[in-house]
Amino acid sequence: MSNHWSFKYTPIPEGARRVTGGEWEKIALAKLDDPKADPEEALWAVIQMYCGTGRHPVGLGYMEKMVAAAVDPEKKALCYLALGGIMEQVNDYKAAIGWYRRALGLEPTHSGTWYFINNNLGYCLNHFGKFTEAGNYCRRAIALDGERYNAHKNLGISLQGQGLVGEAARCFVRAVQLEAADPRALRHLEDLLAENPGLATAQLDIFEDLLKCREAVRAVQEEREARMREG
Repeated sequence: MSNHWSFKYTPIPEGARRVTGGEWEKIALAKLDDPKADPEEALWAVIQMYCGTGRHPVGLGYMEKMVAAAVDPEKKALCYLALGGIMEQVNDYKAAIGWYRRALGLEPTHSGTWYFINNNLGYCLNHFGKFTEAGNYCRRAIALDGERYNAHKNLGISLQGQGLVGEAARCFVRAVQLEAADPRALRHLEDLLAENPGLATAQLDIFEDLLKCREAVRAVQEEREARMREG
């Protein structure tokens, strides 16, 4: 294990507090009706609100308006990315893959959009056991932005599915280091080591990294819970 083991996480904004679904809807719809607000940003806010509160059919209705208004290929690719995300939320991974492939066909140039199209496509392909193909998309995402944790986590799942457990463990550790606020990579690492107990014996640094990952995730969760109680 490196002597310089460290981790990062996304902090909760100052003054943040939990809002009810009703409050969120009121805020989003008010923004949509505000003539001073950017219409596109307001529409995105409404889509996120409805999908975030489990009302995906309503969100899809607003999404159709967004797609119809999108002329620029970059914006249309972003819409397809969002549609894929909505399909993921309702566990329709086959439909999500279709939207992500359509987005790829537009060849968006914005690195953030391009990153998540590749990452999300890899994530969905993992669900169907297409681990080699999924890994290729995850690697493309990492090449675009290696400082985001998502593709490292999904590449780990791909590698685990291919039987490359040592490499998979490293990916999960890297994902925790890049975003300790998301505990999923830690859970994957724990499951991987539980299924492959010999790995920790053969590579002691992996076990040490596991302990550091647990410590990082626990510290972030405790800090966030304290912040929310204060808010």
